Amino acid sequence: MTRFPKTINIIVSSLLVLVCFDLNGQKVEFNGQIAGWGTVNSSPAFQTGARYIPKLTWEIPTGKKFKIDGELSADSYLSYTHLPDSVGTFDSYAGFYRFWLRFSGERFEIRAGLQKINFGSAFMLRPLMWFDRIDPRDPLRLTKGVYGIQGKYFFRNNANIWLWMLYGNKNTKGWETIPSKYKRPEIGGRIQLPVPRGEMAFSYHNRVAEFPSTWQPPVTGSSTFTEERFGYDIKVDLGVGIWLESAITHQKQDEISPFTRAATIGADYTFRIINGLNITAEQMFYTSSDKAFSKGANFSFTGFSAGFPLSIITRVNGIVFYDWKNKGLYRFANLSFTFDKLALNIIGFWNPEKFSLFNYGTGPNMFAGFGGQVMIVYNY
Repeated sequence: MTRFPKTINIIVSSLLVLVCFDLNGQKVEFNGQIAGWGTVNSSPAFQTGARYIPKLTWEIPTGKKFKIDGELSADSYLSYTHLPDSVGTFDSYAGFYRFWLRFSGERFEIRAGLQKINFGSAFMLRPLMWFDRIDPRDPLRLTKGVYGIQGKYFFRNNANIWLWMLYGNKNTKGWETIPSKYKRPEIGGRIQLPVPRGEMAFSYHNRVAEFPSTWQPPVTGSSTFTEERFGYDIKVDLGVGIWLESAITHQKQDEISPFTRAATIGADYTFRIINGLNITAEQMFYTSSDKAFSKGANFSFTGFSAGFPLSIITRVNGIVFYDWKNKGLYRFANLSFTFDKLALNIIGFWNPEKFSLFNYGTGPNMFAGFGGQVMIVYNY
């Protein structure tokens, strides 16, 4: 996929217009992130690449009670991959990463544009990963945004309500395998309520999905169908952090399972050893069935992470996943060095050759098998 030159010209032009457009009292900041990496695995395969994310933020004062601010950022990368028994290939991309405006007051905010929407109490295995695709193993924690408008209202008792409408998102997001109908708005909301020692929340989302024309096997019935999602999550601090996150999805289409259910229970605790050893564990259960709460095809995954600082600038993190159905064990470790503006990540991994987790890309998976990666990140 190469659409670098045309898109990057649009982005640069937009940045220059905003930088040159000076309003009295307007606060404008320009910063960004540059990352370079090299990855090898046991295939054997090799990849090297670089990514640049420039970001422009601004704030327009509108009095003491209200504020208008925004962000414009781009994601651009170039990579070279060499696979076994093949010639090397280049891949490049440039596009908007975030592009939103927000109007806010003391207890509300309304944000419109290309933005990140994520929520829930789980950390690694997230049933409520509806709109983002954050991989907990990614040092950069990058994820594409969604186009839409989102409003939040914050009550005085720490309760809050979210409402959103998404529109114009062509690609799948979150756990989706079938994209949304392009010209049909998606709507939903969330309410978060305080509970003793924590909070709980209820979430809802409604969309119309549409099978791509290239779907295999071909769809014999209607190519579009309605999908509803219902979510619940709660997190409390009892000395040990404990949470539950769950979701049920109803898809009104005869050729796929009408109902899917997912639930994750988790806990974390920081021990007063090794400079503060943080342990997190999660267990996720997933079922697809013909009825809302009947038996069906079951999957379960276990996630375990541990991390601790070795010094002020050095930290060790490790994550292990286990796929109980496919007997797949995923192992990931990161030794990171963080300076003022520079970070170095030395990563090792040992995974199944075929992924069942966090496999969203269409190209070769460089984290299959075992291998390593070195990533240098510069933030300015």
